[in-house]
Order: sequence, then structure tokens, then C-alpha cells
Amino acid sequence: MSARSVGVLVLVFASCASLQVVPLPKEAELHRARTDDGWEISLTRYRAVGEVKGPPIVLCHGISANERNMDLDEHHSMARWFAAHGREAWTMSLRGTGKSDGIGPGRPGPIHFDDYWRHDLPAVIEFVKRTTGAPAIDYAGHSMGGMVLYAYLSQGGQGIHAAATLGSPTRLDWGTAVEGLLTSLGPKLITPQWQIPSQFGAGLAAPFQNVVDDGPFQRLFYNPQSTDPEAWRRLMVYGTADVSGGTALQLVALMQNGRFTSADGALDLRADMAKITTPIIVVAGRLDRIALAPAVKDGYRALGGPKEWLLITRANGALGEYGHMDLVIGERAGDEVWSKILDYLRAQP
Repeated sequence: MSARSVGVLVLVFASCASLQVVPLPKEAELHRARTDDGWEISLTRYRAVGEVKGPPIVLCHGISANERNMDLDEHHSMARWFAAHGREAWTMSLRGTGKSDGIGPGRPGPIHFDDYWRHDLPAVIEFVKRTTGAPAIDYAGHSMGGMVLYAYLSQGGQGIHAAATLGSPTRLDWGTAVEGLLTSLGPKLITPQWQIPSQFGAGLAAPFQNVVDDGPFQRLFYNPQSTDPEAWRRLMVYGTADVSGGTALQLVALMQNGRFTSADGALDLRADMAKITTPIIVVAGRLDRIALAPAVKDGYRALGGPKEWLLITRANGALGEYGHMDLVIGERAGDEVWSKILDYLRAQP
């Protein structure tokens, strides 16, 4: 074995040893919300530090993720940041992710994107309202978590005072090579009942990120100039979740036809977004290669109620450009993203 090969192995094993799950702090309270179709949604609650300065805020992750995306560790936690600024914060794991009940004996399946907004989000809103006594909540959804909000509100969902979406597209049909591969092979390889083992794959790949900190794979998800690669590796280890085949196929259909609809095509969710009256700030990263800024802007344009557009970029005052995950685990996200969201939420009557 060459000296170079030995060196690479040493780096990999050293990285494996350091990639451990960072436990939640003692102030984190664990809860479970029961959906109307029999699932239990995992929630983590952080009480507001000091004076309470507004309604509780629920934070929702995107696809192939779980609630630890929004609460990675002491220095990369949107939830703890909001709690430190006077907002009780709740993170949630959508069904089949994190510690929420997955598919098992007696469980209905498969899981579709529609299940998240029809069952999971309503259960969480009611649970948080009942537990805190708040008449309504605020909400922040990253990527698919923002799409869940759009679908929920577009179909008359209630209980949300104001909201933010971060890197949440309503179009995925941009003609890229990746889209072509997914739309041609996805329906042939994936069944609605299948669970795509992305959590296992991310765990295997995480140690090798020390070797290729700034490669094309990394830049697809984040900008190393805005996010510490070590934070990305931790996210891969315990912030990643398997993807349900039903959800994947519903999003592949969005790539194929450009329509943001329910799984059966009966509901045109994008058209119905014009009915939304909840105030929403729509956030995009200029270097986002997962949710391209024009795809996120499409959702902003579709919204009918009070809204604000925020592009995170150097031209607008950020110290660096933002990719997809930088919005929730970036080193300066508190100052450059979350503070602007909080200012918007506070401004809503």
C-alpha cells in the first residue's frame, strides 16, 4: 500500500472516530403529537429564554432530513437561536423520519408528500397550540418543509400567524442533467412503498468528506465558504433520513410536468396559493443548486397574501454566498438569515 493510500485511510478512520451524534441539551423537551391517521410525530421544545416576545415557532426540515437539521448542535441551531431571542421553538420530524413512527406492521403506507400537509402539520399545530395556550403559531420551513406550508395553507389550513420559507421551490422543471436522469429512471426504479436508504448512504459517505471538502458533491448542497464542512459532516451522520418512495415519485412528477399538485393531480396547489392570506417571507440563496432562486421565486409570485422576498447574497449585504443547507447550518445564518426572518415575524400584526 502506498504512503498516500495509508494517509487517506488514516484521515478516514480519524474522521469516523470524530463523527458522533451530538446529544440534545438538558433544556430540550421531547414530545409526540398524534395525527388523525395514527402516526406519532416527534417534537423537541425549547422554551423562550427571558421575556416571551411572540407566539411559538415551529421549524420543519426538508426532504431526506429530520428535525436535527434545525437543531444540529450548540452553534448550528435555528431552534435554540429563536429561543434565545424570546421565541419558544419547536422542531418536528415528518412521518417516517427522525424518531417519528415509520412504516411498520399495521401502518398505512406508502407515505406521500400529501400526508405531510394533510395530517402531520395540522397535528403539530394543534399540539403546540394546546400545550402552550397560544392561539396561533409562527412557522419556518426549509426546502420541502416550506412546500408543506404552501400546500397546507393553499387548502385552507388555519392556525399560523406568520411564516417563513427557506429554499422552498414550487418548480423543479429546469431541464438540468440531474432532472433528466431522475425523471427517466426514477419511475422505473422506485415504488411508492420503497424507502430510499439515503440515511445509510450519507453515513457511509460522511467520513470521506475530510478528503474532498470542496468537491462538486459538497457544492451541490452547501457553500464551504459559508458553512463549516464539519457541520455538514455531522448533518450527514444524524440529520439525514430515508426518503419514502411515494414522496420521491410525487416530486419527480413535479420535475416532469412543472405542476405543483396533489399526488392524484386533483388539486393545483400552486394555483390555490393565490388564496393564501398568511404573511410569508420567502428566502432564497443565490448559490442554491437544489432549489434554484427562480424556482423559489415562483412560489413567492404564486402567493396571494402579504409577502416579502429575501435573496441572501453578497449584493444584499451577506458576507458570503449561500447554498441550500447554508440557510439552516451556515456559520453566519443567525445574523444574515434568521434575524431577518424574526424581524419579519415580529412586524406582523
